[in-house]
Amino acid sequence: MSEPAVAAASVGPGSILGGKYRLDRVLGSGAMGTVYAALHEKLGREVAIKVLNGELGKHDEAMQRFQREAELVTKLGHPNIVAVYDFGLSSSGAPYFVMEVVSGQTLRQRLERGPLSDDEIIAIFAPLLSAASAAHAAGVVHRDLKPENVMLVPRTDGHGAMPLVKLLDFGVAKIRSDGQSEGARSDSQPMSALATAAGAMMGTPAYMSPEQIKAAKNIDGRADIYAIGVMLFEAVTGERPFNGDTLASLLGAHLLNQAATPSQIAKQKRLAKRHIDMGRLDRVILRTLAKQPEERYTDCLQLRNDLDVVWGGRGLWGEASVGQAVTTRPVKSRPLPRSRLLWLIPIGLLLAIFVGLLLMQRLSGGGSRFDPHSSAGRAEAVLRTAQRGSLADKRALAVAIEAVGVRALLPYLTELLADDTVPLRQLLPTAYRLGRPGDSELLSVLTQRAQTAVGAPAIEAQAARLRLGATDAVAVLDAAAATETLPVEARLWAALSLTQTGHAQISALVKLKERINRPGATVPRVLRLLITSELLHKGEAATEKQLREQAATSPPTESSLESLELLAAAGKTDALTQLRGLLTQTPPVELRALAVLSLARLGETGLLDELRKLLDTDAYRQRAAAALGSLGPSAKPTEEKLLALMSSPDVVLQKTAAASLIAIAQKESHVRGD
Repeated sequence: MSEPAVAAASVGPGSILGGKYRLDRVLGSGAMGTVYAALHEKLGREVAIKVLNGELGKHDEAMQRFQREAELVTKLGHPNIVAVYDFGLSSSGAPYFVMEVVSGQTLRQRLERGPLSDDEIIAIFAPLLSAASAAHAAGVVHRDLKPENVMLVPRTDGHGAMPLVKLLDFGVAKIRSDGQSEGARSDSQPMSALATAAGAMMGTPAYMSPEQIKAAKNIDGRADIYAIGVMLFEAVTGERPFNGDTLASLLGAHLLNQAATPSQIAKQKRLAKRHIDMGRLDRVILRTLAKQPEERYTDCLQLRNDLDVVWGGRGLWGEASVGQAVTTRPVKSRPLPRSRLLWLIPIGLLLAIFVGLLLMQRLSGGGSRFDPHSSAGRAEAVLRTAQRGSLADKRALAVAIEAVGVRALLPYLTELLADDTVPLRQLLPTAYRLGRPGDSELLSVLTQRAQTAVGAPAIEAQAARLRLGATDAVAVLDAAAATETLPVEARLWAALSLTQTGHAQISALVKLKERINRPGATVPRVLRLLITSELLHKGEAATEKQLREQAATSPPTESSLESLELLAAAGKTDALTQLRGLLTQTPPVELRALAVLSLARLGETGLLDELRKLLDTDAYRQRAAAALGSLGPSAKPTEEKLLALMSSPDVVLQKTAAASLIAIAQKESHVRGD
C-alpha cells in the first residue's frame, strides 16, 4: 500500500465489507484492531472480522503489520491457530480480515478462577506448544503470547470435556527473515527499556521476555517460550512469577529478578498437592524463564518432552497435542535395585575426588605469579590461604583488596567473585572501582553471579558489568536510573555507570546526587566518593564549590581533609599544595596522620618515615598498611614492616599487609614472566 489508508469512522455494526460480510456486534478489541461478529450474507455462515483501528490506519507500518497478520495466519493453517478465510479493504480504505468464529472463554478467564488441574495443564498447554512450534517452523515468532490470546472452545467432537485450544492475535508477530526487528535501535540512539511506553513495545509487559524489553535484534522463538513459561507458572500457582505496581517495576522484575520456584509458591499458598514430579517441574519452568535466550529451551518440542517426563513420561503430552483426551495418573517413584545402588557408590567417590581436585586447582589460581621466597611470594601464600579458608578469612581478604585498591589485586578479586559463598554485594564496589573494559575473566565471573542476583545487588552487578564493557547492561541500568521505586543507592550506581561509560548525560547523575543530602538518605561512602570524583572530573561546578567550602573549614577536620584529597585527585593542584602545607604546620596528631594518609594515597613518595610511624600506632596501622600499597615499588623499604604484620592476630591487618606487598611488587623483577 503506497499511501496510508484511513479506516472510516462509519465501519461498525451494520456495515457491509467486501460486498458480502455484514458486521453485527463487537466481540472484542485490542491494540491493533476491533473484532466483530459478522455474517456472510450469501453463504449464511457466521464469521469474525478484525478491522484495523482508525488511528492506526494513518500509519503505513501499522497497515503493513495488520495485513501481514492475515497472511501469516493463512500460511500456518494449524488446527490450534484460528483460521483466516479472507482479507481486504473496505470501500473507505479500512483493512480487515475474516476469521473463523471461536466462542468460549479465554485462558485468562479460566485463570481468574484459580490454578489449573494437572489434566487442564496438559489439555491446554500441549496444543498451545504444538501451535507455537508450527509457527516457529514457518519462521514466525508470535511475540504476544498471553492468556488473553488463548481461546478455550467447548468441544463438540467427542474428545471429552477438555476444551479445544485456539491461539489468536498474530498482530505483532515477526517473520525471522525480516530485517531489523521493530524496536531495535542503534548504539548511537540508546533507549530506556522501562521508560518506553507499553504501546510502543512488541508484546505485553506481563509476559514479555527480557530480550523484547531490551528491544534486542534477532528475537526468535525462545521469546515465545519465555511467555509460555510465565503462563505455565501462572497455571500451576495462580500467580505470575514477576509483578510490579508500575510498568517500570514490572519490566525491571523481568530483567532482574529471579523467579521463585512454583513448588515454593504452591506450598506458601497451601494449594492442593499435585500428582506429578514437582521438583522436575520447578526446573523446567525456571529454564523457560531464564534471562538469557540461550539458557532456555531451544524449541517447543524439547519443552513438551520435558513436561511429559514431569507427568510420568507416558506420552500424555504428545497425545494431547493432537487433540486426544488424556487423564493423568499419580507418578510413583520406583526405588533403584540394590545392585544399581552398589555401583553408584564408587562412581560417586570418583566424581567427588575429581571435583575436589578441580576446585583445588581453581583456588590455587593456576600457580604462583611470584618467586615463593620473595616478600610478594610469601604475601601471595597468605592471600591464597585466605581464599581456601573460612568465610571470615574471605571477608577479611575482600576488605583488604578494597582498602589497598590497586589492579594488581584483580586475580584475587576474581577468585572471590567466583566463590558464591562470599556475599556478592561486598565485592561489587571493588569490582566496579578496579575493573576496566578488557578484563574478560572478571566480566565472565561477574556475569555468572549477576544471573542469580536480585533487587538492588542486581543493579549494582549490572553497573559493574557495564563498567567492564558489557553494553547489554545499558537497557537495565537506563531503566533502573528512572525507576522511583528502587532504592536511591541502586539508582545512583546505575546513573554513575551510565555516565562514566558515556551512555547518559551528567545531568542525570547530578539530579540523583541531590538525594544524598536529603534527611535519612544513607549512601555507602565508596559510592559517594565515586560519584563526587566523577562529577569533579566532568567539571560539575556545584560539586567543586561544595568541596571547596568543606575544605575551607577552620580548624581542619577529617571531612575537610577528605574534600582536599578529592580535589587533588581530580587535578586541582592548589588542593594538593594545601595538603602538603598542613605537614609544615603543627596540626593535632590525628590531623597530621590523616594528612599523611591522604598524601600517600595520592602517590606522594616522600612520606615513608611518617608511614612507618603510623604502622606502629594501633589507630592507623591498617590504613597505613593499605596506603603503602598505593605507592607501588617506592614503598619497598617498608617491606620488612609489612611482612611482620602478616603474623598479626588481626586477620584484616594480615590480609591488608599481604595485599600491599603484592601491590608494591607489581613492577618488581621477581614477578614471574617479567
